[in-house]
Amino acid sequence: MEIPHIYRAYTRSQLMSAQVAPDRVGLGVLNSFHPARSADVIAVLEPYYIYGARGASHGAAYSYDTHLPLIFMGPGIRPGHYHRDVAINDIAPTLATILEVETPSGSTGRVLAEMLESQRN
Repeated sequence: MEIPHIYRAYTRSQLMSAQVAPDRVGLGVLNSFHPARSADVIAVLEPYYIYGARGASHGAAYSYDTHLPLIFMGPGIRPGHYHRDVAINDIAPTLATILEVETPSGSTGRVLAEMLESQRN
């Protein structure tokens, strides 16, 4: 069966055994898969394509939809621009550090220390 505008599709068993293409799209699908909540088949649309006449989606695994500015401001934040990749996983530990609360137990990211005033030498 062929469905138009499907770039790639992965089954639950492929994702459970990490059998994905080792590229941004495949790894993006793998990282967003959750065994208890995800569907049995995950379809990836072609770049710049969305199903439906209007509305939006939750984002695609392509760079045009995953690269966006991240802005922090306020007390304790060092003014400046930091041109580097940041993972979404870095937000929770960074906010926990700013708020001086315990980092969430499931956190896998890093603190964006370069932008914090307390990290200044």
